[in-house]
Amino acid sequence: MKEYAARYVMYNTAETWTGLSKFAATTIPVGDQAATAISYKNWKEAVICLYPGTEESTRYTVNELHQLVQDNFDLSACTLGTFWTYYRKFQKISRWLLQHGKIHANKERRLFQQGIPTLLWAKIARRLEILKLTHHPEDPYDVKDVYKAGNWHLKGTDTSLGIPRAKGILPVPTQPQAANNTVITNSYIKKEDMEAAISTKVASAMTQIETMINTQLSTPCTPNATNSLCHFCGKLGHTMSRGRCNTLEQYICLGRVRRGTDSKVVLSTGANIPNYPELKSYQERVDKWHRRNPSNVATGTLSGNANPDADQCV
Repeated sequence: MKEYAARYVMYNTAETWTGLSKFAATTIPVGDQAATAISYKNWKEAVICLYPGTEESTRYTVNELHQLVQDNFDLSACTLGTFWTYYRKFQKISRWLLQHGKIHANKERRLFQQGIPTLLWAKIARRLEILKLTHHPEDPYDVKDVYKAGNWHLKGTDTSLGIPRAKGILPVPTQPQAANNTVITNSYIKKEDMEAAISTKVASAMTQIETMINTQLSTPCTPNATNSLCHFCGKLGHTMSRGRCNTLEQYICLGRVRRGTDSKVVLSTGANIPNYPELKSYQERVDKWHRRNPSNVATGTLSGNANPDADQCV
């Protein structure tokens, strides 16, 4: 399992992990002490020690919770989306700090209230005063009660993250204006409408992709003759296929080349066309070979120097 885990990281990281002494299968015997097996768990603990801050005892700190409270107050949790995000992050950190005795319950409640913008907290406090008649004014409200009251006041606002605002000031909602008997609707977009629009767009895109794939599958794949390059004469617009290159057909009629049993173009002797590195097209290679072997125009018995060297064959 150690070898498999090291395959999913970058090479430098894998080299560091596999270089640990606990990566070996067993320990090195020292004196009378026998070698013992090293488990994957032991190696994992050694790897984790290479990265500060990954220890369970230092997962979250009180300073991180204070920073979250201050950041949220400055950015303003004035919509359902931003309020939910603040609540989730706060719960994740504060629950861990409570379980490990880093903070107490009253401090958790006071910090959660401090992160709520001023105007929104005033509305939440008025509602809680009505609901919690026996609550002592010096005691902070429970986090869940504050969360429920905040949801009640922010009902109907945007559920997305929203645009950050400065210094915890709750924006004043603008009233719809009517002009020429035209009613302006609420500027907030409902989550259901947004999801429906996204689903429609995705369905349309998938339909277009499916249509394109079916069209490509139904259309036969034909080579583009305009951009095709003939390897025999070296010209554009055709290939070496049978009957397409006029120069090749002329060479076949003259007996300078012929097609083998597999339709491969070979010399008139049946040998492969030699590979001269300085020449690009087969036509130039065939001409050079015939200049060196003028007696091998038509098919027949091979001469002593008819076959090219092995390193010259295509």
